[in-house]
Amino acid sequence: MVRISGESAGIEGGEGVFLICNCWLAQCMAEMGRLEEAQTLLKRIEETANPLGLFAEEYDPKKGMLLGNYPQAFTHLGYVLAVMRVLEQQGPPEK
Repeated sequence: MVRISGESAGIEGGEGVFLICNCWLAQCMAEMGRLEEAQTLLKRIEETANPLGLFAEEYDPKKGMLLGNYPQAFTHLGYVLAVMRVLEQQGPPEK
């Protein structure tokens, strides 16, 4: 296997971070009982969404730009699952 950078392959633009990976991390944190950290990460993920709340596949933190496929269903699914995991770990709301 050979990794080719986008520039040497003739593809413009750079790569960002895959947002779904951050969603997976938030899920793992929640499952470990690190709910505050998971919630903080989810808030950071939310900040990458556009004004309509749509997520892209990738995000460039240096430029503050959405990159890749947009909107990206897998990112939305990962986000929803991470939020559900945090809520499950918190338990039922008090009455």
